[in-house]
Amino acid sequence: MYKLGALDAGFLYNETDRSPQHIASVQILELPERMSEDQYLENVKALMQDRIHLVPYFTNKLRLVPFNLDHPVWVKDHAFSIDNHVHRLEVAAPGDRAAMEAAIATLHEQRLDRSRPLWDLWILTGLEDGRVAAYNRCHHACLDGMAGQAMIATIMDVSAEPRAVEPAPAGFFSRNDDQNFVQLLAGAAESFAKYQAKQPLAAFKAMETSARLFQRTFDPSKGLGAVSTPAPATRFNRAVEQKRSYVTGELPLDSIKNIAKLTHTKVNDVFLAIVGGGLRRYFERTGELPGASMVAGCPVSLRQAGDTNPNNQVTMMMVSMGTDETDAGERLQTVAQSARTAKGFTQDVAESFDAEVSLPGLPAALAGAVQMVETSGAANLPGIRPPCNVVVSNVPGPNMQLYMAGAKVLTHYPVSIPAHGQAVNVTVQSYNGELYFALTACAKALPDGELLRDDLLAEFAALKARYDLPRVSAAAQQRNAPEAAPEVAIEAEEAGDDQPKAA
Repeated sequence: MYKLGALDAGFLYNETDRSPQHIASVQILELPERMSEDQYLENVKALMQDRIHLVPYFTNKLRLVPFNLDHPVWVKDHAFSIDNHVHRLEVAAPGDRAAMEAAIATLHEQRLDRSRPLWDLWILTGLEDGRVAAYNRCHHACLDGMAGQAMIATIMDVSAEPRAVEPAPAGFFSRNDDQNFVQLLAGAAESFAKYQAKQPLAAFKAMETSARLFQRTFDPSKGLGAVSTPAPATRFNRAVEQKRSYVTGELPLDSIKNIAKLTHTKVNDVFLAIVGGGLRRYFERTGELPGASMVAGCPVSLRQAGDTNPNNQVTMMMVSMGTDETDAGERLQTVAQSARTAKGFTQDVAESFDAEVSLPGLPAALAGAVQMVETSGAANLPGIRPPCNVVVSNVPGPNMQLYMAGAKVLTHYPVSIPAHGQAVNVTVQSYNGELYFALTACAKALPDGELLRDDLLAEFAALKARYDLPRVSAAAQQRNAPEAAPEVAIEAEEAGDDQPKAA
């Protein structure tokens, strides 16, 4: 048994029928020769059962603290059955990309059952060329994007032959880690006492952070960046409805790296500029382009290298998307500069960031506030300026060929969370030399996601035609570089891009 942190539990409090708080990934799979879909489903169940003890949230379920005095705890599900979590769904004919995306959108609309461990895995059959897909979903309270990649590494293999793992320890499912009413109340009191004991140090850190931000405000080389400028209101900045739209796309990672190196930017800067240019194209066509630049909220991982704890360790930085720029190259430099400022701002405030807030009644208050905002329609009130227009996440994934229960993994698409006020989420994951991105949205805010997806691809084509190596000469490289391009940016790119990592 262990308690959820405040950041993890926040995803539970934010959840409603219109705003489920789970994340997922989608892998299109090539089955081994002569293997039927039925046999593959059984193989997946067997593999998951063999490795079920390796990922804590696979077998842990929620236990609420009495009177919602503290955040819930995870306890072992003694009635666990793999059949409650691994399912099959036949995709509608003709089983093409659009049919698969529609099936995923429908699945993603449905909340997970809180009486069981908060995950499931759907094998989608009936796809083109005899392939299947795995839609692997879990609640965001269980993990963030980086921890999700660690989970993927646990259930997948680097060869078609699944590796052997140590069996579950004796008594794994029978171990009693539950707590009674009095113990849960005592745990809540202990959490509150520990939180209060930290407050003197927290106050000191807050003063240090305030001083750093004061200096940043008046330093022309730093500034506060996009966080100090409310985003313009758009159709995407509304309360979400339950119905989802979902579309996917791919980008070649080598080309993105080439553009980043040539322009002295980062891989993440290039992707953000692609999204910004795509949004400009989309809203220009509909006549809704705002005069001011749209802003992206970018989740940033605070996770230290080697930390595989399955919890959320993220904050958010605000980056200008340059949608008010007509030139793609100028837009990329605007995004890169805004991202550099945002990273510095995030570093200045990160030291005083504490997600482990514990106050009596806080869970009930937060859940009630979300319900009030949703039922009152406050997110749709005119004149409301959102902190950001879209959420754009970048999750570095495995750079190698993977297999799942013997099937070759061909893709690694993300599926994320549209939220009240930010009804469109764009997430990209790297896998085996490619970038796989997806738009997960409220269908009312974005009923034509395929058009925005095509606009992103068109913006990439424009950047590629302008910058992509090796066709651009060395002279052009020097001409297109910013005046004060720091050498360390190129070295960091060659060593591995320090891109923000998603929630």
